[in-house]
Amino acid sequence: MSLEKRLRYLERAWQQRLEQQQGQPEGRDARRDTVPRSEHLFAPQQGWEQVGRYTLRRQLQFPSSLAKTGISEFLLPSGYTSEDLLFFDTETTGLSGGAGNSIFLMGMAWIEGDGLNVEQVFLQDFPGEVEFLSRLAERLNRHRVFVSYNGRAFDAHVLRTRFVLNRMSFDLEHQTDLLYWSRRLWRRVLPDCSLATIEREILGIRRELDVAGFEVPGIYLEYLRSGSPGRLDAVLEHNLQDVRTLAELLIVVNSILSAGNTIPAAEAGATEAGAAAPSHRADRTALGSFFLSRDERWGIDLLKESFSAGDDGAGRALSLYYKRAGAWEEAVDLWKRMALKRRSLFAAVELAKYFEHRERNAALALEWVQTILSWRLPLDRRIRVELNHRRRRLMKKLGRRVSKS
Repeated sequence: MSLEKRLRYLERAWQQRLEQQQGQPEGRDARRDTVPRSEHLFAPQQGWEQVGRYTLRRQLQFPSSLAKTGISEFLLPSGYTSEDLLFFDTETTGLSGGAGNSIFLMGMAWIEGDGLNVEQVFLQDFPGEVEFLSRLAERLNRHRVFVSYNGRAFDAHVLRTRFVLNRMSFDLEHQTDLLYWSRRLWRRVLPDCSLATIEREILGIRRELDVAGFEVPGIYLEYLRSGSPGRLDAVLEHNLQDVRTLAELLIVVNSILSAGNTIPAAEAGATEAGAAAPSHRADRTALGSFFLSRDERWGIDLLKESFSAGDDGAGRALSLYYKRAGAWEEAVDLWKRMALKRRSLFAAVELAKYFEHRERNAALALEWVQTILSWRLPLDRRIRVELNHRRRRLMKKLGRRVSKS
């Protein structure tokens, strides 16, 4: 049986059930209307309107500086404008991306004039999925750049599945996933990169009414079962805040990417909310590596500053950049500083390889191998085997007797 026939069958069965129950006395056992009762929650005073038999919608407006912000080319590719942006977040009946997972609420936000428009579309019951998706499509088709948080891995897949199962067209032209940027900028700075942590630590947002993500499916299914909204109001506000957060987070990420090598030092201050200013907390090593991967020379300055502040990861990234560029003098200088001052295994091995293969100086290469072994670092078996193999090879080149190790 096709999905369309199944939906028609379920709708007829539901209607027959209602007709059979007409005339029963009201009370705890009285049957419900065509859709669960939630008049107060979805009242017009709350901004909601009925846009289909099973579909509700509300539109809200909020002030936003995004409309006046020049967006970095790293976030908005050439040929797109800020008006092409659509921030979106879904609430679903499950936490997996399988075919049995349905969307019952979707929040979408876009720039209009000097503000941020938000639209939430809510599915009151499963027979209305086609009209629900049609309403979503009206908004999706007006935009070309779709901004989400983990949307590439989850939301977009669930959306695509629901559209395909209902034989409807679907396309997200270009996706920007802010989880990717959050991990790049703050993975080594924060305990995790969940949206809740980013809100609290980077944006200074404190939610008053919220619900844990894993609770959302159960709240909706209980609403369908009992007809009582329960904690559904918290789910609606959770979704609303999510899409507003996406817009705020884009502004912060954009300010960091647009600052380039003018990002202030880490100790340079704090936001009004009490958290360290976002650009001050950004992982300068990761940011410098990113800029270098895009041939932006100011990435070198960021990596130098980060290395001077004690991050060996920055020295590693910068030295490998010099190595690829053939700037051997700069690379060797960095490796020596890392090896002599910080006992960097990576740097000492690179020096051994450099003197053996590029300078053809087996004696100096062997000195660096012996230096590593003298440090008595807790090396894993693979690295120790590689070092001993290199040591034996170099001693053979020098005509020395190889001792057992």
